[in-house]
Parts: sequence; structure tokens; C-alpha cells
Amino acid sequence: MTERIASALDGLSPGGLALKRHLLARLLDSAPESLTATQAARGGPRRTFASVWYALKALQRVGVVTHEDVENRAAHYRLTVGTENVVRAFLANEQNGETRPIAPLPGLPRYQRVLKVLHDEPRQSFTVAELCDKIRRKDVAVRRSVQDLYEAGYVTRDLPDQETAGRPHFHYRLNPHAAEQASALLFGVVGGT
Repeated sequence: MTERIASALDGLSPGGLALKRHLLARLLDSAPESLTATQAARGGPRRTFASVWYALKALQRVGVVTHEDVENRAAHYRLTVGTENVVRAFLANEQNGETRPIAPLPGLPRYQRVLKVLHDEPRQSFTVAELCDKIRRKDVAVRRSVQDLYEAGYVTRDLPDQETAGRPHFHYRLNPHAAEQASALLFGVVGGT
């Protein structure tokens, strides 16, 4: 169960991710006590009550949050029992430069195309749309490749300036802790680490 939830958390859309991360952090801090939606949202990104409610519903679908309806009281939310470590790891990965272990990937051209762009400009970060422009591939193919590279630890992602208007987009860059493995995958070097 925890692997499924960890994968689902990593696959959350960047839209509203800052709010979802804040809600998870507040619920983790209050565990095992429950919070109302208003209490959970306090101190986080300024969003409407509807946005908070939808974010909590999304976290319920992932299986990491449960709610309890108490007669004559507002609904209360808490982390699902046994998910505290998964939530803690998810929050730590995003905050600590995502220093997760590197999983080997096959030397497929679709990974190599993405890594080539990131390798050539290691200090630069790119959205999926920017990578599509550089690679000249469809969004779905690049998005899937970037997600695979992220999950395997070859690239990092962040959400810069979450207060700007419009839908937020992840920015990806080469993981400096995986430079050697990325070079091996990019240039087809077999062996080593």
C-alpha cells in the first residue's frame, strides 16, 4: 500500500501542489489529531475554501487522507493510518533536493533526448513545454519520459514562484547527485556504478 501511495504522491499534478504539500505537512504535524479544512489550510498558500476542499479530496483519492463527519460539526481530516512515513518522505524529497536513490533505466532514445537537453545546460531548468520545443516531440512522450527520469532520480523538479497567476508548471533540471549515472545513460556507457 505504501508504495502505491508514494507513487501517487509523486504523480500529483503541479496545479495546487503547494497547497497539497502544505495540507499534508499540517496534518502530519497534528497527527493523530484531526483538523478541519480551515485549520489545515491556515498559514499556507492563500486559496479559496473550494480549492482547499478539492485539494483534500484529491489527497483522499490518493489514499493518504481520510475524513470524518461528526454530527453538527465541520468535517475533520487526518492522515490515513500508516501513511505518516510516506508523507514524511514525500515532503522531505521535495525539500531536500530529492536525494533519492538512483534507479537504473534502459538507454532508450526517449530518455537520452531529454537528458541531452538537461546535460547541455545543467544550471538551467525547463518545463515540459520548453523541453518539447527543444526536442521537437509531442508533449505526452516528453512528459512520460521526464516523469520516468524523475521517478528514477535522474532529474529534480521544483515549483518556482507559486504566487504568480496562471497554472503552475514543474521545472526540471539534471540532478547533480546523479550526474555520473545520467552521463552513462546519455552516452550509453555500460558498467561503472
